[in-house]
Amino acid sequence: MKPYARRHPDCAFRQVADEGGLVVLPGQAQVKVLNPAGITIFSLLDGEHSPEEIARRVAEEFEVPEAKALAAIQAFVADLAEHGMLAGPATEEGAGE
Repeated sequence: MKPYARRHPDCAFRQVADEGGLVVLPGQAQVKVLNPAGITIFSLLDGEHSPEEIARRVAEEFEVPEAKALAAIQAFVADLAEHGMLAGPATEEGAGE
């Protein structure tokens, strides 16, 4: 099984009602504010879900075309990787490139 993107184990994640959430990476003073779709995506970045699987879930949950969801996920994962919020070598492969 191919390893996919996964959250950095030091990231602290907190959902704030249904409006969004926060991801904090201690030691780097990095904070990312997430919208509801970001919460869904971030929660599925466990190294087990492919970008395509996450896109299907997002497309269903938010009623958007799967291709649009996949493009958004790839950009989001790249942004998380840039800010050190993903772990291990799966960050490149998990971005769906």
